[in-house]
Amino acid sequence: MKIRSNEPFVNLENEGDFYHWSKSDEIIFNQNLRQRAKHHAFKLLFDMISENGIGGDYLEFGCHRGRTFRMALTEARRHNLNSMQFHAFDSFEGLPETGSESSEHKIWKKGALSTSLEDFKSLVNTHGIYLEKVHYHKGFYSDTLNGALKERLAGEQLRIALVTVDCDLYESARDVFSFIDCYLTEGTLIYVDDFFAGYRGNSLKGVGRALHEFREAVSGQWNLIEHITVGWWGKTFVVSSRV
Repeated sequence: MKIRSNEPFVNLENEGDFYHWSKSDEIIFNQNLRQRAKHHAFKLLFDMISENGIGGDYLEFGCHRGRTFRMALTEARRHNLNSMQFHAFDSFEGLPETGSESSEHKIWKKGALSTSLEDFKSLVNTHGIYLEKVHYHKGFYSDTLNGALKERLAGEQLRIALVTVDCDLYESARDVFSFIDCYLTEGTLIYVDDFFAGYRGNSLKGVGRALHEFREAVSGQWNLIEHITVGWWGKTFVVSSRV
């Protein structure tokens, strides 16, 4: 491998490289950058799960195109986590009606970020990993994350090894955190995708606000220790018992 020996020691694009640069190019560049950063984080998270013997399943709230979900399947397979189950929770109809807090964000509108259940299943099936272990939960969280489902999963002894909260809105994230509290275990990893996204990076709004409220709600039993910063937008937390 040849190492650069002259300033600035990295390859920087110049004006000629940007001659035909468009907004579309910027979006593609940023998506590549962000997905690589997230995939690197998932490699670390699943290494931690495997090395520390953290038992449980993978839950994802907010699945869209299944990029993150497929990362989880890949890294679980890489680490031979053959007993792990994978739960995909999404409306598969896009975002619900947004609250006033989210109105300032130009992307987070009703119906945005929509991938149908059929298209999502096709992406997962084409990926081909642990297909018999994937469970789909369709519907808006205010409807589906109810007592009956919570009781059924508890009866199945569900425990969370890693949960991804990627639902963009405070109201949705609030419902998610209220739902998962009884499935936490020592070492559960929580990845909050939009911790610094929107609201000019104010993590006391949106999904970050829901996380802060959740930490307070479970503080008598669980401590949520800040762990990995994922790109500029996300944060992971490790659940540890206060007992």
